[in-house]
Amino acid sequence: MFPLASALRAATAVALLGGSALAGAAAATADPNTGNSTDIDTLTATLSKGYSLDNCQPAPLSGPVLAELDCGQSPDPNGPAAGVYQLFDNGTDLAAAFTSGIHGVSLSPCGDNGESPGTWRQGSYGQNAGQVACGTYKDAAVITWTTDAKNVLSHVRASNTDVNALYQWWRTNG
Repeated sequence: MFPLASALRAATAVALLGGSALAGAAAATADPNTGNSTDIDTLTATLSKGYSLDNCQPAPLSGPVLAELDCGQSPDPNGPAAGVYQLFDNGTDLAAAFTSGIHGVSLSPCGDNGESPGTWRQGSYGQNAGQVACGTYKDAAVITWTTDAKNVLSHVRASNTDVNALYQWWRTNG
């Protein structure tokens, strides 16, 4: 099974089941299967707007992933139906996970960003921040991106196939 498929399946299960509520203001506690609390806290700091430990939960780890948070429906009505955020130890593992994660996605342009996959920029000088890919997977719009400086891979999934609407949400909140 491809990583994106399993990640989105897990996120969908969280969204459908409502997830489990964790104290968002407290430091994360982790069991050995979900990583250490420092890595979970590091990953929590990178979540898209609207996500926190109130609507995301640590997930069992596999491969080189140090921490994973599976998130349900964004509190923003225009936001994604689910999200998955993963922390890696290094850029090599991050890049490999990105490439593997978009396998099977029917790629389409990311709004005005052009080609997919491509790069995304951040800051007033438009510095390269990572890779981004947009498209559809199993009848849902998806965006997968890396935040290279933090070794984070993120996936969000819409409840419909409107890639442009999800991309616009991501540009504002991702």
